Amino acid sequence: MKPFWDKDIESDDTFKAINERKISKAEKKLGVILPDTYKKLILEQNGGYTIHNAFPTDQPNGWAEDHVSFDHLRGIAKGEGIMDSDYLIEEWELPEGLVLICGDGHTWIALDYRETKENPPIHYFDLEYETDFKLAHSFDELIAGHYTADDELSDEEAEAMMAEYEEHPPVSKEEVKDIFASRNAELIEKVVHFQVEQIEDVEWILSKVETFMQSTEDENMLVTTGWAINTIFILNEELIKENAHVVQAARRFAEQLNQSKIDEMHDIALNISIALEFDLEGQ
Repeated sequence: MKPFWDKDIESDDTFKAINERKISKAEKKLGVILPDTYKKLILEQNGGYTIHNAFPTDQPNGWAEDHVSFDHLRGIAKGEGIMDSDYLIEEWELPEGLVLICGDGHTWIALDYRETKENPPIHYFDLEYETDFKLAHSFDELIAGHYTADDELSDEEAEAMMAEYEEHPPVSKEEVKDIFASRNAELIEKVVHFQVEQIEDVEWILSKVETFMQSTEDENMLVTTGWAINTIFILNEELIKENAHVVQAARRFAEQLNQSKIDEMHDIALNISIALEFDLEGQ
C-alpha cells in the first residue's frame, strides 16, 4: 500500500492505537462491515491528516471544478471519529446509512451503506450546494485516486495580490480603534492592512475584531470584518501556526462564525480553517 498518513502534522483527530478486536466491536456497533483497506490504514494510524489532499471528480462542486478536498481520514473513536456518524447525520440532516470518514460540517465524504452492509460506494455531500453524488465505487478506488491538488495561488497571482496589498500604508493599533469606532463598513475594509510584526499583534487584532463583531448586528459590517481578519490570518499563517494557543483562539473564532445565520460567515470560517490547518466542529 502506498504511503497515506502525513506523520509530520500533529492532529487532535489522531486517536490512540486500535486493534482488530476493537475494530470488530466498532463494526458491530455501526452494523456494517468496514472496508479492509480502511481497517489496514486505521491499524497503522487511527485517524489524522493524509499526505495528499484531494480526489478527482468531473462533478463541479463548492470546492473546485475537478476535485474535492480529501486531506484527512476519520479514525475509529468518539469525538471527530466515525463513531460520531449517527450524531452528525442528525445534526447536519444527512441521509441515514452513512459512515462519515472525512468532512468539516459543510462537506462530507462518506461510506454509503444505504443499500448494502459491506463494500460500500463512496458518496460526497456539499450541504451549501445541496450536492450528493457518487465519488468512487469503493474505498479502494478512493485511496487509489488520492492525489495532491494545488489549491494555492500561482506565484504570479500571489505576487500581484501582495503588490496590491503593499500599495496601502500599514494601519496602526490606534487607527484600528478609530476605524471600529466609526462603524463605517468602507473604513473597516482598511483593517486588513493592520501591521503584524509579532504574534502578539495577531492576538490583539483578533481580540478587537471579536469585540467589534459582538457589538453590531449589521450584516455588511460583520462580513467585511470577517473577511479582513481572514486575510490577516492568511498573510500571517506561518507565524500563527508556530503558536498553538493562537491557532486554538483562531479555531474558536472560526467555529463561532460557522454558527452564524449569515451564509458568507461559513465561507470565512472554512477559509480560516484551511489556512491554519484545522477542522471545524460539526455545529
